[in-house]
Amino acid sequence: MIIEITIIFEDMTKIGANIKKIRTTKGLSQQAFADLFDLTRGNISSYEENRAEPRIETVIQIANYFCIPLNQFITQNLSIHEILKYNGDTLIEDENNIINLQLRQVPFINDAIYMKCSYQQLSFNDQDNFPKLILPEVNNRNMVALSFNPNIAHHESLPNYSIGDVLIFEEVTQQNIHLCQHKTGLFIDGHEIMLGQYQMKDEKIDLVLNDFKRETFDFKFTQRFWKLFATYQHEK
Repeated sequence: MIIEITIIFEDMTKIGANIKKIRTTKGLSQQAFADLFDLTRGNISSYEENRAEPRIETVIQIANYFCIPLNQFITQNLSIHEILKYNGDTLIEDENNIINLQLRQVPFINDAIYMKCSYQQLSFNDQDNFPKLILPEVNNRNMVALSFNPNIAHHESLPNYSIGDVLIFEEVTQQNIHLCQHKTGLFIDGHEIMLGQYQMKDEKIDLVLNDFKRETFDFKFTQRFWKLFATYQHEK
């Protein structure tokens, strides 16, 4: 049975402390550390002093880059011994090592991609051109990540997601379609995207946005219908 998981950032102070511990253990200045993740020295200083919180995609990038389990990076004060044990500065850059570590690259619809697709500069189907999140390998289904944007058409029953929350979806297939009833779903097609709720009736399944808009699932069309698998919730 697939379980939807929510990771809530309840104690961000450990992330700031861990960033500083990793940085000093690796002998990196704040600027050198920032350059690894397209950040500024001021960003790193703010994180280490707990004056600001990194975005979820930044947290995942840092944990993946140094091969530190995400849960430990968020919730535990890492020791120098643990940091040296992981010793993974370059592993994530090597696709073969990504496979060996049982990680996978997931297409990521962030705010920039959403805007490009909305203005028809890119298609939501062009997932090969999207940035990637690196997540643990949990199954062999196609997956896609979405940074929640309130401008995306969404069903009124959806939880109160915030900007910065990252929703992870798995493709609806014959293996998991029976789990879709009343679950949150994502529809992607060309320049259209919506977040709805699945409703099954008389052997037909619809992804419903409202009384006037719904999409009927059809196995003939792949990578158009997705089911919520996990939520990475950014708590301010």
